[in-house]
Amino acid sequence: MSAETPRSDDEIKRAVIDRTREVQIPGGDPVSEQLLEEVRVEDGVVTFTIVFDRLDQRLSERVTDQLRGAGLATEGVEHVRLEAANAEAPETGLPVTGVDSLIAVGSAKGGVGKTLVTASLARALDEAGLDVAVFDANVYAPDVPDLLGAEGPVQQTPSGRPEPVEVDGIEVVSLELIAEDGPVAWRGAMVHDVLKDLLGNATWTDRDVLLVDLPPGIGDAVYTIVEQAPLDGALLVSTPTDAGARATERTGALFTANDVETLGVVPNMAAPEEGSGPFGDDGRSLEEQVNEEATASIDPIPFDPALREPTACSFADPTTPGEAAIAALGETVASFVAEQDGSQAPDDAVDLRGLPPETGRRQAITELGVADELSALLRHDPEKLVSVVGDALESDGQRLVRADVDDLGRDGWLVELECERAAEPAV
Repeated sequence: MSAETPRSDDEIKRAVIDRTREVQIPGGDPVSEQLLEEVRVEDGVVTFTIVFDRLDQRLSERVTDQLRGAGLATEGVEHVRLEAANAEAPETGLPVTGVDSLIAVGSAKGGVGKTLVTASLARALDEAGLDVAVFDANVYAPDVPDLLGAEGPVQQTPSGRPEPVEVDGIEVVSLELIAEDGPVAWRGAMVHDVLKDLLGNATWTDRDVLLVDLPPGIGDAVYTIVEQAPLDGALLVSTPTDAGARATERTGALFTANDVETLGVVPNMAAPEEGSGPFGDDGRSLEEQVNEEATASIDPIPFDPALREPTACSFADPTTPGEAAIAALGETVASFVAEQDGSQAPDDAVDLRGLPPETGRRQAITELGVADELSALLRHDPEKLVSVVGDALESDGQRLVRADVDDLGRDGWLVELECERAAEPAV
């Protein structure tokens, strides 16, 4: 009798999902109640991505135990891994995941071409080989989709998280891609909630940089993002005029007050003799008047009709002065992104962040049950994890021989464990 053909990952995944429907929770099962963000199967390992913020601690432990049991009861599954949806989110008031660098583009003055600079910069960075995303934070007059040619509607994951629209390799989220009922008078808490949902909950997919196009002025949307989002840096856009400089200076002061590094001041729509040179009666440059703490000097972007349509421009091989200026700005931003530390965790690290503490510890013990070494990311007390895992191994006749803990800043803690198994008895 010939051996059966091995089941494919897709077949195993379907069988696992059928099993999880047998897990009973208040209201139904994890699938119907949209508690599973994702189910992945690869080489006999099934990974459940769970929306824990809908569960209390007691229900979390029961559900995770039953999911692990459902996975292991499925033919072809050798190991079950539990992850939390939004696990990578840094601990800020407006967490963002799936992004290495988050850069705001702002100016308190309307009409300075800030959104056009943002869209053009996104295209330039994409043409330079970076994975780029753009978030349109202008809840009052969202224009980014039109400039990038993005079309909605934004779809949602099973748990209701927005999935960015992709256009020419650039991911975009904007209220324009969602709202169908015309302008809305957003105020206070409403602005915070919509930004948290669209920016903080969006499923950005491994982007090198996310550009946030801020609305003009210093209102609720600007304050929410500058004060609560994990911004790595900011660009200030201004026309070389007294009014533009004074308004943009206020935005720069807000960035500085919130410890957001200003990459530079972008003099936009400048005449050939304007830009970073002497400006105003006091002889200071536009950069010095707007924000003296800017870390880079940005060449002026001349008025160039070609930039009205960023999708028709070539920034990798510029042919107009405006395209060349945007390409140079892209190089400055790309250098800043490259200098960011990024995650120092190994690629194979098991992500325990977002898991309830007890669930995370049990997952670590389970991982060491199938391997002698474990690299894990977490946000809870790493020493407690090491202690609990050590006791569990000892009770099973094993020994923890190495436990290294590194603080990765906003990425959490990296814990590396190695165990030694008991010697097999001689036959």
